[in-house]
Amino acid sequence: MSESQVEIKGIQAKWNEIRLLTREEATAQLDGEWLEAYNRFYELYDSDMEKMEEIVTKLEKQIEPNQLAKKTKGQRKRDQYAKKLARIARDAAE
Repeated sequence: MSESQVEIKGIQAKWNEIRLLTREEATAQLDGEWLEAYNRFYELYDSDMEKMEEIVTKLEKQIEPNQLAKKTKGQRKRDQYAKKLARIARDAAE
């Protein structure tokens, strides 16, 4: 590998270690450019997560619509009987 590729590989390895640190560990261990990069990364990450949570709350009803409870066998029979009575009443009125 060329010299620039080795340098990039080193930066990638360092970032992979830094990215997994907690905020307390990062503020204690990092300084300068690496701490700024860490903070920028997690500020963007947090703002993106907030936006996604807002989108999910807006789309929640479309993703999982309210479902009607299934009718029981007795309820179906009552509904059928009510239709029958309505039909008889309509026929008697005519």
